[in-house]
Amino acid sequence: MRILHYIYLTALSIYALILRLLALFGHARASAFLEMRSPNHIQALSQRTQTLVPGNHKWSWFHCASLGEYEQAAPVIEAYISMHPESQILLTLYSPSGHTPLTTTSPPSWLRKNDFITGLPMDTPSQVRQFLQAAQYRILFFASAKYEVWPELIRQLTHASPPVPTCVFAAHILPDAPLLRKTLSGLFLRNTWSNISTIFTQDDSSSLLLAQVSIDSQPLGDPRADRVSRLALSKEAPEPLKAWKGSSRVIVAGSSWPPEEKALSNLKWDATTKLILAPHNIDDGHVTSVLNLFNSSSSNSPRAMLYSDWVSSLNSQNSTPPDILIIDSIGLLSSLYALADLAVIGGGFGAGIHNLLEPAAHGVPMISGPNIGRFREAVALQHTHSLVICHNQSLLSQTISSSLEKDNTLKLSQTGQLAKDWVASQSGCAEKIAQLLP
Repeated sequence: MRILHYIYLTALSIYALILRLLALFGHARASAFLEMRSPNHIQALSQRTQTLVPGNHKWSWFHCASLGEYEQAAPVIEAYISMHPESQILLTLYSPSGHTPLTTTSPPSWLRKNDFITGLPMDTPSQVRQFLQAAQYRILFFASAKYEVWPELIRQLTHASPPVPTCVFAAHILPDAPLLRKTLSGLFLRNTWSNISTIFTQDDSSSLLLAQVSIDSQPLGDPRADRVSRLALSKEAPEPLKAWKGSSRVIVAGSSWPPEEKALSNLKWDATTKLILAPHNIDDGHVTSVLNLFNSSSSNSPRAMLYSDWVSSLNSQNSTPPDILIIDSIGLLSSLYALADLAVIGGGFGAGIHNLLEPAAHGVPMISGPNIGRFREAVALQHTHSLVICHNQSLLSQTISSSLEKDNTLKLSQTGQLAKDWVASQSGCAEKIAQLLP
């Protein structure tokens, strides 16, 4: 196992060198990745650690890969703080796409004066040791969301004196997971996971798969259900959008990709049935192409506007409300589902479906492409009939059209309620996890 660990560290050192070279040549993401791990951040952690109350007061350390995993960690952190208000939270993130917004534009609501957010060190012996020394090894526990398990970090935490308890929560293990494979890398990963103090999985099937490789775990659920339920109650759509909806039916296409966008462009939209489309890719080129797609010269072409242009036109007396709004900014989607009578979820014709829990928490029935197998909640919602799967774009267009027929109004409402009920049945996981942390 030492040889495998050495090979892992060698590969990681090469990766770090590549990142430095990319940053040297102006690669923005590589530069951001290195900057969030700079000596300035280590020094800031050291200074903040010195403010810890003397004695037994230690960091309660949570870690996430990026914003998606933070959605799982946030309700656990909030529950832990409510149970331990004297605690000081250390939150680390692997990716700049999570670290940057949480430390600049969108700081967490739970963040207090003495809590601290920074980047996870590169998983090399020297950088992990430097990070732990900056924290003075005053760590009550380390809890990572979903799958973020770093071998060198786990090794040093396990061999610290005294050892630091380690935890993975909301783990979702699939049959083809790398740690289950009969390969050298699988053996190496299994060894690391077997050294974790506590593992909480999302479901029984994940725990059964881990048990097959002699790794103990406990199924507790997915804390994202707590977060989306809370957001569904607290987030409202902007007032202008409420007025725009009026008495019409609204379909929200969330994180759409070209297959969903093409299918939606084949349908007729008017003042009684409107569309809000939030593309996954909101760069200027793609948003413009989507706008052109919906404003083509074909017959019955609907009138579409960019959301930013529509907001700017609201004070104009001569403006005509569009039938389609294309969202060209981030941060709105979770509140838009409050307006939806039906949701079209993007990604199902590609690598995998996007967030289903947000529309489900709002009681919105959903339609998507077929690639849902890697997502526990998608499979469960399909079984409740609140998620309908379409295997091609043509069928997607037909299903949307038939779902919007007047005879199906009651059915839409009922299937939406089934989705909401399923999310409610998953709630409470965050408190269970927080209660079991030191």
